[in-house]
Amino acid sequence: MASFSISPQVPQSAETLDLYWYTSKPFIYEDDSGILTGVEYEMLLAFAEFMKAEKGMDIVPNWIKAKRFSHILEVMKEDKIPNAVGVSALSITDERLVYADFTTSYFPDITVMVSSNGTSIVRSFEEMDQMLNKLNAVTIRDTKYESLLRKLKGQFSASFEIEFIESDKNILEAIRNEPDKFGFIDLPIYLMLIKSGGEVTRQNFFTSQGRGYAFILPKESKWKAYLDEFLTSQKYRATISKIISTYLGDELYTFIDEIYKGEELGTSILTKEKEMQLALIKNANLKLEEEQATRRILMWGIFIVSIFLFVIAYLFYKNQKTTTVIVGQKDQIEEQQEDIRLKNEQLMNRNAQLVALNEEKNNLVRILAHDIRSPLSQIIMVAEIVNQNMSKKLSEVEAKMLDQVTASAERINKMVTKILDVDGLEGNRVKVLNERVDIRVVMKDVVQRYRPIAAKKNIELAVGFCENHNIIRTDHLLLLLVLENLVSNAVKFSEANTSVELRADCNYDSVIFKVSDEGPGFSEEDKKKIFNRFQKLSARPTGGEVSTGLGLSIVKKYVQDLGGKVWVESELGKGSTFFVKLTV
Repeated sequence: MASFSISPQVPQSAETLDLYWYTSKPFIYEDDSGILTGVEYEMLLAFAEFMKAEKGMDIVPNWIKAKRFSHILEVMKEDKIPNAVGVSALSITDERLVYADFTTSYFPDITVMVSSNGTSIVRSFEEMDQMLNKLNAVTIRDTKYESLLRKLKGQFSASFEIEFIESDKNILEAIRNEPDKFGFIDLPIYLMLIKSGGEVTRQNFFTSQGRGYAFILPKESKWKAYLDEFLTSQKYRATISKIISTYLGDELYTFIDEIYKGEELGTSILTKEKEMQLALIKNANLKLEEEQATRRILMWGIFIVSIFLFVIAYLFYKNQKTTTVIVGQKDQIEEQQEDIRLKNEQLMNRNAQLVALNEEKNNLVRILAHDIRSPLSQIIMVAEIVNQNMSKKLSEVEAKMLDQVTASAERINKMVTKILDVDGLEGNRVKVLNERVDIRVVMKDVVQRYRPIAAKKNIELAVGFCENHNIIRTDHLLLLLVLENLVSNAVKFSEANTSVELRADCNYDSVIFKVSDEGPGFSEEDKKKIFNRFQKLSARPTGGEVSTGLGLSIVKKYVQDLGGKVWVESELGKGSTFFVKLTV
């Protein structure tokens, strides 16, 4: 059982903590200078400070590098080193709990499946079976990744081969560098790759949520209680969060911590991927603009140099030495022109990539909308059958709830139909109907839908109607979706024991809808980007609700389709009012 250890001088009255580690970047690894660093390295240094300050005990870390990852688990099984602690981003599993103990989890454990770039995304069990029998898996022995692959292989009777790499190798790099490979990796590693512009295919069908990362110890180790107290200490929680944020980045640390507590795990990861892709596209556009500016400067430079060469040639055309200089400068200009041609070709290729990304996004929207129609039709059919066969047995409240289920399903079905409309998809437009709409009925419907949700937070949901001019010609469904999104946001971002109001002001030629709340309001920076897609603003939902950053962009799109105008008036800390103006 060979290993490499760094044994410091241990003062008398101090205790040595034997820390068995293996490379797991960014949690623990050696930098280019061979110095040990990483999330868990700094956390255990902070633990030593905690023991000194809170328990009056000197701790001397003895870092022992294992010859492989499984060596750490073997040390815990043998239970011969009472002061041993395993350090390598270890996941808490039932199999390991049989022979060892874990500390309290210090970070969420989410695992995703990735495959070689260009692999098709699995969307059905048939496609999944085809993929598992076509690709080969890559993993490291005795890890949770191997356990997940073997579970997958047994569950679906797949015939894929498992290729094992050395413990110090990177699974993600092995999959990226070879075709027809797949495997499981940790979500933070995958998101760091996407943020840096790397390319692999994530299979959204396979996402595993574990119990978290923790330190592993032998059974009945006295250090478990100390480490648990440190990890759960309010005083040191900020220090731990700062350490993790330093290596993962504030954005990824906050995102992973939030989605681990939520329910829409797959949707949240997909939204984050799109958000990162949009950021990459934005950076690519900025770089494109910089390269175009460079090209203009080069063109002007070429023009000026050409004039200069002409003057030189005119004045010194008889001088052979000057002629040689001019020939050299001409060659230089030709090289610059070739460089410009190559850069122009690169710009065209990048533009084609951006167009392809946008088309991929549109295809995803179409597929999602199409797949929703089948379960919606089943919901409508079942509701109608229940209504026909059991209407006399239902109470008035139950019958009303059944009618509401049917109406909601039909409304969503209409919305899906609009999305799938061929003219709407190709022209980026939604087919808008021109029908008589009683705005009082629409407003009552919206308030009735969201009043139970508001009541959970003790929020008063009020409505104010026009005295006259209540009948307008517009698209009933689009108007309903606009008001629902605004009221939903107002309730979602408002604190308990506040109020939200939906009001309409009617004139002979227009109607203005107002949705007011007593929420946190918006800063001037937020108001500049409030109607953009996939935007996460400074405000956060107050009841643990999920926000994808799409609601207000949908509102703006539908209001524009209705020929109207939408805007917001808000001050930070003083609530907000959204206005929607439609021409009658």
